[in-house]
Amino acid sequence: MGNTLQKGKLDTAYLIKSLIGVAIMILFRFIPAPAPINACGMAIIGEFIGMIFLWTAVDMMWPTFLAIVLVGLDAMVIYPNSWQQAGVYEAGQQSFGNWIALFVLGCLLICYALEKVGTIRRICVWFITRKAARKSPWMFTFMLILAALVISLFLDVAPAELFVLGVAHEIFEIMGFKKGDRWPKYVVVMIAFSAVIGFAMTPICHTLPILWMSIYSAISGNPMNIVAYICAAAPVGLVIWLLMMLWMKKVIKVDQGVAQFENADWSKIDAMKPGPMGAREKAVVIISVLLVATWVVPSLISLVAPTNPVYLAMARLTDSSFIFMAVCLLAIIKIDGQPLLDLKEAFAKLDWLPVVLLAGIMLVASPMGEATTGIPDWIAANIVPLVSGMSPYAMVALICVLCVLLTNVANNVPVGIIFVSAGVPMCLQLGLNPFPLALSVCVAANLAYTIPPAYVPVGIAYADPYCNGKTVFKNGCYMAVVSMIVCALLIYPIANLVS
Repeated sequence: MGNTLQKGKLDTAYLIKSLIGVAIMILFRFIPAPAPINACGMAIIGEFIGMIFLWTAVDMMWPTFLAIVLVGLDAMVIYPNSWQQAGVYEAGQQSFGNWIALFVLGCLLICYALEKVGTIRRICVWFITRKAARKSPWMFTFMLILAALVISLFLDVAPAELFVLGVAHEIFEIMGFKKGDRWPKYVVVMIAFSAVIGFAMTPICHTLPILWMSIYSAISGNPMNIVAYICAAAPVGLVIWLLMMLWMKKVIKVDQGVAQFENADWSKIDAMKPGPMGAREKAVVIISVLLVATWVVPSLISLVAPTNPVYLAMARLTDSSFIFMAVCLLAIIKIDGQPLLDLKEAFAKLDWLPVVLLAGIMLVASPMGEATTGIPDWIAANIVPLVSGMSPYAMVALICVLCVLLTNVANNVPVGIIFVSAGVPMCLQLGLNPFPLALSVCVAANLAYTIPPAYVPVGIAYADPYCNGKTVFKNGCYMAVVSMIVCALLIYPIANLVS
């Protein structure tokens, strides 16, 4: 009887927090609006605050669906030129109908295909089986962590970390390391931090950079330029990563006292290599490479020949069109009687959280830049004067420091949303190029290293059996300081150069 009652017990704490978030989303519209914000603008702000509270304290999924209903009540006021017959349909278009939600869904499908055929593991093992990796414990460590960084450049942060950790755990066992040993502990830390840094360096299949750059595009009217993003963010991330490796080599001295390397059975390491690429893997890789080329080539052409007919045709198709062309090809082509991408299987195994989260964020973030809410005019009258005396360099540097600081004590999702949603309109009001500020948020707000609530990879490292929270936190504090300094110094001049 006792067990039956326990199973049916209501989760009161969860319910109370849910009601608080819902109340914020519903009742905020009734707070007197500071001019020039109108009641519709106050409703959007309340839905924005309520969703961030619910995402942080309750759940990352269902608040999006509630927001569709609530934004639908005001959608026809926010978007007076909408062709929809009812506001809730406009809200649906602004959320799950937004291109960003579809784009990320396509990215998830492509990544699933690459994981399924073993390409990710092949890349990781390739690095640690090079001759250079056997020269010393440090070179082996460097190549393993470099593999983590490279994989993180085009794979979502948590899967990238988990894939490399899986390979690392095999290495720990082959070499005879035990839980609590020094070298594995720091390897886990470096893999986690490399996943974080790599995630910030490119927007390729990376949910949050894509999201924040999409908010920038929606508010500024400027398209997201993948090449410009990579050209600016990649050097900054590489400097941060190299400073991490320097810290591990010179201060932590992670390669000292690793006796297991002296008697390592390298034949067992070599046995981790996947066999030769089969026809299925080759086909998936070729299609994936061609897809990336369709993203990068238009951006390169736009820099030198913005009126070129090839660029104009590819720009009209958009990145989303190419990704779904690739999905269709993978589903159509069958080898050994099986499609390269089984969509039924993929949809059953995909993590839908990124799609639902992005749909909700775009739903409430886009109206922040609409004149019909009065929010842009309020920002111009109240926030812009606070920074109007600062140089663009100083302003972006301050944003970098604040983003890194806040994202290491709070979840990076709301940090990025708030700074992009408020910062881009502020730059437009000041007559400044908003790209450096948006990029600074995309990079800095992702550089969380210290505590699990800040970022998923940190929590994974805390929970790893070969590591511990104390080690992650102490080294994370160093990385946070380094990231603040590097971002503050480098992001603005590099972003200004390539934008």
